[in-house]
Amino acid sequence: MADIATPEFLSELKSLYPATANYVDGAWFLAAGIAFSSSNYPEGVSRILRYALEDLDKCPGASDEDRRLLVRKMRDGIFKSGLITGIPKVINALVSLYEATPKVLRDTEPLRDSSQSREEVSAAGQAFFDSTYGDTAGKVQSLLKTIYPDLEHFTIKLTYGYVCALSEVTSAKETSFALISSLIANDTPRQAEWHLRGAVRNGATLEETRAVREIALRIAIKAGVPLNHEVPNI
Repeated sequence: MADIATPEFLSELKSLYPATANYVDGAWFLAAGIAFSSSNYPEGVSRILRYALEDLDKCPGASDEDRRLLVRKMRDGIFKSGLITGIPKVINALVSLYEATPKVLRDTEPLRDSSQSREEVSAAGQAFFDSTYGDTAGKVQSLLKTIYPDLEHFTIKLTYGYVCALSEVTSAKETSFALISSLIANDTPRQAEWHLRGAVRNGATLEETRAVREIALRIAIKAGVPLNHEVPNI
């Protein structure tokens, strides 16, 4: 595949997301990295990281903690996106990210607390699911349980409980952005619409949510992802 993650294209993607006072609060690099991963172009992930770190270094007062947080956001967002895209794409993307990450910014310990009880994980999952789906949560959860009870159990306990509920690195709205970016590249409009609305419920503005949608869509098109359905908007 031709090199699509050019500096010019990355600059274009960055311009789509509303400016923020703190660079690491601008989720454009998170959305773009996940969209490249989901579009099966893991090389784009390392390009995004290098571009964003260089960009961050131009900001007055940028610290090593800011750099570390930027890397962690990309790493955790890609991990969360694996719920949509599958683990093989996540592995390829995280290898690309790891190789581009300066050694001082690499984590060696898990972010998640493995000592949490099943009850704690389940409660966290239900809370995040309810926050994301709002007044449609009961209907969607009932659908999952009806079509396959194991799917409902997996979704609440593991998907939302163990993976998505952690918000110390990627916030609730950034988690929604991770899911939106991966769903668009997977050409699954029904679920993309669910999470476009979920992002707003989780604290994103309409402008931010639409920007993430556009970033993911432009990357998917550039990467040659076949989109057989119209991508929903909000």
